[in-house]
Amino acid sequence: MTRAAARRGIPAPRAWSRAELALAAALLALAGAAWLITGLAAMPGMGAGILTGAPAMSAMPLFLLIWPVMMAAMMLPASTPFTIGVRRLAAARHARRGTVAALTAGYLVVWSATGVPAYAVLRGFDAIAMRGEAVSARVGAVVLICAGAYQFTPLKRWCLARCRSPLALLVRHGDTALRSRAGALRVGMRHGGYCLGCCWALTVVLLAAGAMNLVWMAVLAALIGLEKAAPRGEAIGFALGVAAIGLGVFLLAW
Repeated sequence: MTRAAARRGIPAPRAWSRAELALAAALLALAGAAWLITGLAAMPGMGAGILTGAPAMSAMPLFLLIWPVMMAAMMLPASTPFTIGVRRLAAARHARRGTVAALTAGYLVVWSATGVPAYAVLRGFDAIAMRGEAVSARVGAVVLICAGAYQFTPLKRWCLARCRSPLALLVRHGDTALRSRAGALRVGMRHGGYCLGCCWALTVVLLAAGAMNLVWMAVLAALIGLEKAAPRGEAIGFALGVAAIGLGVFLLAW
């Protein structure tokens, strides 16, 4: 633990307590419920996309209703370590109840706010898919190459570092998060912003593959979780970038 963290009263790293394990289980259960709702709400054709050669043709109200649920399903597991850190800080400072809930809500607010632009991108992919398999393949290839290239950008590395090591965020904004639920909401939104900066390109790939394709959702969620939580997450991110670029080049050649 850093000296700054010690001065700010950030608890030292330790094994998770029973209460923290229960919190993690609750977050994962919430994510599981979101997966179930997404699967039940998916309409025929909504799992398609330009990478699968068919239009998605989803209605905007349904999409905007389901999009936050999808984001909860994919992002909550990866945010669990940060949430546990805030819970420890709240317990150490005897903060008011509701801090963790407000923090999680702030995290999801950021991803929910991307629903409208995500829908616009999805409808753009719909129009491209209607133009035929060859055009869809070329555009899908470009999406993959761009997403892969983003994995190597300074912005991606900057956001990923803050997603992987949220202690700096707690050191800087821990007092704000504990002062009120509104403060916790703002800190959750800040952490969600880092996550968005880290994962937006992969989310565009999801839209190209089919917004409600549960298989692609599961693959993306697993990759995001590994990138953020695995011991060599940065290397996983680089490997993912190479794989996306390679697949894109293959599609262009094909």
